[in-house]
Amino acid sequence: MSARITVIVYILICFELGILLLFLPWSPYWNDNFFLYFITGKLNAPGLLTFLKHPAVRGAVTGLGVLNILAGLYDIFKFRDSVRALLNVGDASAQEIKLEEVKENTVETAQASALSDQRPPSFPPQS
Repeated sequence: MSARITVIVYILICFELGILLLFLPWSPYWNDNFFLYFITGKLNAPGLLTFLKHPAVRGAVTGLGVLNILAGLYDIFKFRDSVRALLNVGDASAQEIKLEEVKENTVETAQASALSDQRPPSFPPQS
């Protein structure tokens, strides 16, 4: 159940970010951006402001938005595969943890048996 919710949240984030990046560069907020003016003032780089307002940069940001929307659509069509892959990752990590525990136990028993074999010859056997 949690794998399905994780995939659904991922799809929603892809769509939200994609729509934001699709429309934000062409809105008035892109030109009247307080943070952009603050950063260019702190860096003393007024050329950065003109670069970010260039239509090619706006188009590139819009392209990233389209890619995010396409990633969300891809995951909608491959929903079951994504959920299975996410479940398999969880199962594989659980199996790796079990294997590590088995390895640690075998190493501990090997060390214990190696220590018990290295007694001095004059040491009497214990019962």
